[in-house]
Amino acid sequence: MSEPSGTYSARPHSINDTRLFAALTALGIVPIDGPKLYTGETADGSPRQTWYLERESRCGKYKTAEMIAAWNDPKWHEGHPEHPLAYIKCAFANHHAAVDHIKQQCGLYVVRGRGGKFGLVSSDLDKKTTDTILRTLGR
Repeated sequence: MSEPSGTYSARPHSINDTRLFAALTALGIVPIDGPKLYTGETADGSPRQTWYLERESRCGKYKTAEMIAAWNDPKWHEGHPEHPLAYIKCAFANHHAAVDHIKQQCGLYVVRGRGGKFGLVSSDLDKKTTDTILRTLGR
């Protein structure tokens, strides 16, 4: 299936990650006025949702392409721990860790970072992931 038809003066950004969509809308990057969500199928027949977003936030402070790239770049998060996008991604990671803890009843540690930040670290995380969390918290 192809993406929705229509003429856009400036082609909108499209993403398939619903968590990223939620993060971007929290920054003020809104869906386009046309089709806000397109549901189709991937080549293997599994469902796929595509969100179409404006090119920047309403306030003009956040560029959609830059925020999409940052979302997927762990080094960006380490270098910008106070950015709102970093806090949002951390919230999703904390939610995921809490849900996993409930499901698996594995050890879960609350780690205090600099500036009053906290993170949740599962006892069964690999060293690389744990180290990344600790660096992001400034430990």
